[in-house]
Amino acid sequence: MDQKHNISDKVESLKEEFKKEPSLEVMVQVIAAYHEQGFTERGIGFAEAVLLQVDDEKTRSMQMGMIMELVGRNEEALTYLDKALKISPTDPQVLHAKGMLLVVNGNFEDAALIYRKLRDENAADLQAISGMLLCLFGEGRSTDALALYQESTGTLPKDPHEWHPKGMIDGIVAAYFETTTSDDHGTAPEKIKESFRRMEDIIGNFGTEVRMFYTMGEIAGSEAFRKIMEKKKNKN
Repeated sequence: MDQKHNISDKVESLKEEFKKEPSLEVMVQVIAAYHEQGFTERGIGFAEAVLLQVDDEKTRSMQMGMIMELVGRNEEALTYLDKALKISPTDPQVLHAKGMLLVVNGNFEDAALIYRKLRDENAADLQAISGMLLCLFGEGRSTDALALYQESTGTLPKDPHEWHPKGMIDGIVAAYFETTTSDDHGTAPEKIKESFRRMEDIIGNFGTEVRMFYTMGEIAGSEAFRKIMEKKKNKN
């Protein structure tokens, strides 16, 4: 009872904060708090009411997709993202969001189509490379995944926030080597370890903001790889 009361207080506090200074970040925190309390529908209702004030339908659909993913309703999230893509079929932000949802659902083939499309537009799209790595590992194509990783090592981000997908790429590959039992990798592990060592040296020259984004990406990449492999294992 006390725990529920505390969570309710948290919801009210966050809603007051949102009233004073509306932002997407606080809206998401409100919905997460509702979801944690077991009142997911109220959280979704709050999001719908807020987003009705957004004139741009693509933005509204994309943000509702994000909300549905947050509360674990991935199929509904995909429906909203498809609405956004009908309005803007080549929007990279929406395509990235849909690709990752498909990966999480284990639909690697459809996700890979999206990531190929993104890389056709920009071969150095680190976010698309991280998603493609998850697809390839998920399909059991580790040789292709490691080749893509090695191809991507020459691409360094230009902005601090772009170091997050770079960290994801390294986190995915590191998790693969931590969990695989195969000995049939040739010299790949040593080359990749050397790449990781070089990356540490490079990051050391960029400061704390870059390190923060990179480290958060590493953690996210490792967790994504492990979740996908666990889901695949349970499915089999």
